Amino acid sequence: MKTQVKKTLTPIISPAVVVSVGDWDKANLITLAWVGRVVSNPPIMSISIRPSRHSFSLIEELNEFVINVPFTGNIKQVDFCGTRTGKKVDKWDALNLTKEKATKISVPLVKEFPINIECTVVKNLEIGTHMIYLGEVQAVNVEEKLLNNGQLDPSQQDQIVYIPQNYYKLKKAIETQGFSLNSV
Repeated sequence: MKTQVKKTLTPIISPAVVVSVGDWDKANLITLAWVGRVVSNPPIMSISIRPSRHSFSLIEELNEFVINVPFTGNIKQVDFCGTRTGKKVDKWDALNLTKEKATKISVPLVKEFPINIECTVVKNLEIGTHMIYLGEVQAVNVEEKLLNNGQLDPSQQDQIVYIPQNYYKLKKAIETQGFSLNSV
């Protein structure tokens, strides 16, 4: 038997990422879970930010953002960036994070995070409590140790997922995509 829950409780796993916005001197970090791939060609990512957040005005200025993908060793930084405002705290300094020059855009990457996705805003939509930004991927920067023959090595992934109010580690893969083609 199934029970209905609040419709605002989203039971789908989301990535827990830290997005950087703003030019070098004013750059801020914000933890987001409303993030995802939207289209593969051109490669488009979405992020959602409440207009009341400090990061909102910064993304509006440059129309660029970086999705910095943390691993479980970065969990303190993830939580910190999601529980403090950049209006009062310089999160880069407080966490000893290093700004790294992006390859295609002005917004800095978080050097300590193993994956950084550079995006330029191609469209934004105000829906309900959030502004949704659709960003075309300009570059994806990945630590070499996470690759095997130029592809992401799933066994090296240690990304963080978010289910409302909790962070989780990814578990071991249960099967490879396409396995059912040989079994039906």
